[in-house]
Amino acid sequence: MVVVAAAGSLWMCRGYFLTDNKPAEEKAGEDIMGSGALEQKMLSFTIDGRSPKGARQWHLEGNSAEIVGQDIHLNDLVAVAYGEDTIVNLTSDKGVYRKKKGEVELVGNVEVTSDGGFTLKTEKAMWSQETKEISTDVLVNITGKGMEAVGTGGMANSDEKKARLDRDVSVSLEPDTQVDCTGPLEVDYNANIAVFRDDVEVEDKDGKLFADKLTVEFDPESRKLARVTAEGNVKVKRGKSYTISEKAVYTESTKSAQLLGKPRIIIDPEELSDFDKLGKS
Repeated sequence: MVVVAAAGSLWMCRGYFLTDNKPAEEKAGEDIMGSGALEQKMLSFTIDGRSPKGARQWHLEGNSAEIVGQDIHLNDLVAVAYGEDTIVNLTSDKGVYRKKKGEVELVGNVEVTSDGGFTLKTEKAMWSQETKEISTDVLVNITGKGMEAVGTGGMANSDEKKARLDRDVSVSLEPDTQVDCTGPLEVDYNANIAVFRDDVEVEDKDGKLFADKLTVEFDPESRKLARVTAEGNVKVKRGKSYTISEKAVYTESTKSAQLLGKPRIIIDPEELSDFDKLGKS
């Protein structure tokens, strides 16, 4: 076992080593920590990060590993991040532990799950041991209770309980609501708020809503939708007719929507004609 002390943490490495069998004369003059050449192989690898008081902060392991310079290349990576009130598990086909930066690069079938009930899947990501933040610039899928979100690029922070999808966002909410936007989508779990930005389109069984920005507020107890606020070029379409306003506020408790800022109603002539026929019948 090798124990390495570092500022703010204690690193404990365990592994079974295989030498690279390189002749001594070939190794002469190599900068062992910075050459980038393969130094050691391990049949297994485990490392724990602890606080100055000894509390476990994260755990990282792999079925096999290769040490190259200051980086450790892992296969079948498994990691756990311990927060104040949550635990996050990470897995990937491969990973690179960058000791100097305190980061882990995850590659292939990356899956992140929390005991809070959400799962994040992508093909590559970067995990910071210091900030407990995972980030990616490729397609990402996030699922949780009653929802599924897809977007390109984003991040999630288990300590701050915040998440973001950068662009081309599509969210499905049970039972039958679809929300799309150019992005970003920003979620603050502590504040119980999700904010969709740019070219927002909402569709459900009652019709469609378009806006520049959509703020969804959730009830902190039930975690169900409480209020929705649409802002900027708001258009609500029902059939062929629609309303236009600067702002619209929907409250779940009253099942009603309030239009604010010079609202206008545009009624399709065909629908108006049908309405008149119903009134005369």
